[in-house]
Formats: sequence, C-alpha cells, structure tokens
Amino acid sequence: MVMNDEGQLYTIEGITAGVIMLVTAFTIFNSGLVYTPGDAHISDMQIQQLGYDALQMMDTPADSSPLYESPLAKMIQGNHGDQFKIEFNDYLKKHTGTTEIVDSLEFNATVFNRDGDTPHSYQFSNSTMYETSQLTREPAISVTRYVWITGRPFASGYDTGNQLVLLEVLIWRR
Repeated sequence: MVMNDEGQLYTIEGITAGVIMLVTAFTIFNSGLVYTPGDAHISDMQIQQLGYDALQMMDTPADSSPLYESPLAKMIQGNHGDQFKIEFNDYLKKHTGTTEIVDSLEFNATVFNRDGDTPHSYQFSNSTMYETSQLTREPAISVTRYVWITGRPFASGYDTGNQLVLLEVLIWRR
C-alpha cells in the first residue's frame, strides 16, 4: 500500500469551503435592511400628494361659475387661519377605512403676496411651529398652491386689486 498526501489536501479543502460558507451565511443574515433611493422617498411622496389633494379640495368652489370664490380664497382673504387649520387637518386625516388614520402630521402655512413690486409673506396658519432644533423631526415636505384673491384681503401689504397669492404649506411627521 502506497501512502501519499492527497487525503490531507481533500480534508483541508473541505474545511476551507465549510468556513467560507459559514462566513458568507453569517454576513448575509447579519446585514441590515438596505433601502434603495426609491424606497426612502415613497412615504414623502405620499405625504406630498396628500397635501396637494387637501389644497385642491379646499380651493374648489362650491359653485361652478367662474367668478365664485373658493373656500380657500375666502380663508386667505379674511385671514381665517384657524378655520384653515381645522379644515386642512380634517383633510389630512381622511381615510378610506382600509388604511390607517394618519394623525402624526404637522404643518405650517405661509402666504406669499405682493404690494406693487415688493414681495411680502406672513404666517397664515400652523398646527405647531416648525422648529429646526428638533433632532427627532422628519424633514418637511413643501406643498404649494396659487390662489386667486378678489378685492383687498384682510392682511396688510396687498395690492388693492385682484391678485394671485402663493400658499406654501410645509408638512412633516411628528
């Protein structure tokens, strides 16, 4: 019977392959969940669409005649920020019954207008103040809508005639 080193090589090769498989399995099962860039922004896009829909519904007049003002235009013209807060919150919390109620959204609404050639802005309404010092706050999503205002609005700094104002609403999760 002839003795050689082939058996030892097969043993070393088998042990090495087993160690490689164990290290690979350990690495795969201990890795965290990796978000792709598309996954990270899906909830942001949903919040943005929810905000756009809420502003669209608030800016739709009850009467279809072209000169009829929308509820949103009346709120801005009369500076009724509290009424805006109630209605906007109600629209943000609407659901179909098959989804969870979203009650962790906060917002801050600002109106941008002009007086002659000078732009102005003022805080119109908010659920809570947008504070940059909060470390646990999610990034805010911006939703905007142009609103046609007829006549002189309540807030100072407007032109005396009709004008288009920009309503910007920042929405974020608590």
